[in-house]
Amino acid sequence: MAGFKETPRQKMISMMYLVLTALLALNVSVDILDAFAIVNDGLEVSNASVERKIEDYYRTFQQQYDRQQEKVAPYWEKAQDIRKHTDEIINFIEKEIKLPLVLVTEGLTEEEMLNQDEGEALLRNKNKIDPSNDRVFYEFDLKNVSAKDKYDAPTNFMINEGNATKLREKIDAYRDYIINTVQSAGIINYGSKVGLLTSHDANGQEIIYYDANDNKLDWENKNFYHVILAADIAILNKIIGEIQTTEFDAISELFKRIGATDYKFNALEARVIPKTTYVLTGQDYEADVFIAASDTARQFDVKYAKGVKDFYKAGQGSVKSASSVGGVVKLKFPGTSVGIQEYAGVVEMIDPETGEKVPYPFSSSFTVAPPSVTVAPTQMMIFYQGLQNPISVSSPGIANEQIDVAISKGKITKGKESGTYMVEVPAGEKTTTVTASTMIDGKRVVLGSYDFRIKRVPSPQATIAGISSGQIGRNELQAAGGIIPDMGDFEFGDYQYNIVSYTLSTIVAGDYKTSGTIRGGRFNEEALDIISKSKRGQKLFFESIQAKGPDGATRTLNPINIEIK
Repeated sequence: MAGFKETPRQKMISMMYLVLTALLALNVSVDILDAFAIVNDGLEVSNASVERKIEDYYRTFQQQYDRQQEKVAPYWEKAQDIRKHTDEIINFIEKEIKLPLVLVTEGLTEEEMLNQDEGEALLRNKNKIDPSNDRVFYEFDLKNVSAKDKYDAPTNFMINEGNATKLREKIDAYRDYIINTVQSAGIINYGSKVGLLTSHDANGQEIIYYDANDNKLDWENKNFYHVILAADIAILNKIIGEIQTTEFDAISELFKRIGATDYKFNALEARVIPKTTYVLTGQDYEADVFIAASDTARQFDVKYAKGVKDFYKAGQGSVKSASSVGGVVKLKFPGTSVGIQEYAGVVEMIDPETGEKVPYPFSSSFTVAPPSVTVAPTQMMIFYQGLQNPISVSSPGIANEQIDVAISKGKITKGKESGTYMVEVPAGEKTTTVTASTMIDGKRVVLGSYDFRIKRVPSPQATIAGISSGQIGRNELQAAGGIIPDMGDFEFGDYQYNIVSYTLSTIVAGDYKTSGTIRGGRFNEEALDIISKSKRGQKLFFESIQAKGPDGATRTLNPINIEIK
């Protein structure tokens, strides 16, 4: 199993570990393996998002460098060097670790992988987030990787062939480089802010890892020994994410040293904030024009004209002027003509460095219309079955008491406040229509009709101590007391589910142990006994979680798979 000479005790432990792992493998479901794929997909999406933010930051940094090279050059050069070193370590992980790891486990060559049919391709994407850099990211569709549950080949590649050690050395070297580079720019004690800790913590103290039997492990064996391929890929993507965060924080610190958030920063632009863009005949249109991030004590001038998209094409006689008060210029146009009304202008402000007047053009529009009705849900764009869905209905120029509201499918009743209604919709329907009408000159006039989708209330997320997967301390788990159904950001915060039943299972000394069906969401004596006897690294599986909502329907929730840390 290992490439080095083992003692009799090590051989015995290795054999026992192999047998235990084989027994575990018999109980690993496809859903659990697919969970690794879901976690990995999330990491890849998150890393891609961070990468775009990093590239945006470099572009902003370069704009400052192009504008004032002498001031920015020392920090810009360090930032460019950080980018180069980050390219190198990420490309090392992607090209020298991640890709070969998948290939050797799957038993494929790179050419064979790239030539697979598109529908069955393991390599979902080989992309560069930004073509201007040399950073490569491989994204694998782990659900299509047949060997995602294998650990022999990954262990051999990472541990026996020394690739995990090479990776750790690269991480340690990169971390030291980042700290030295940032501190050389005058930022002291930066090491305490940098993660990427492997064998030693920020104070230089040795980090000791343990396995499930409290045996000491080094970083390499803790992360990659007898770990299945799917978990290996997720761990590597997590490390890449930590590297990206380290890079982003470092260039942020360098950027702060040049005072890039002053007036000369390129985010300065004219803003138009209208009170409304929909005006009834006879009413006035009002809007505020201001400079974003400007000094409210500094005055600027605005020239504007109505009826044009481009201020510089306006006739001389139509141009009006105004000066700011408290950093704001207020515009007012009469709503005399029905239709879209356009206007444009230019904000003129003195550059504090050059003393020259700099123009910032703007344009906008508003609509003047005759009276009409608006029906809008107060919390959502849909109606949910089994709920009291609140909506508000109003029409400019017409009192709320004079508006009659009807619904094609369901029931609608008036709310406590004027113009508000509560809507109940039936199950089995996909849409319903809300219609508002009023009596004008003795005749019924329809003010408007709006279609709404009908949807079922979403299922909650089963959680324990706020998590549905990952690691948790045994004491924290015991203190949690049971399973909580979390509705997340569902608009109706008072809509709650109750846990009806669940099962708890685990592996103890190679034996599968289960609590059987537990009624309710609390930990009963059997569940607490399993939890209290659990050890570090032991996995607990809360499954078959049933929950009932206020509508009386019972739903099966997501399983909770956690590891004792």
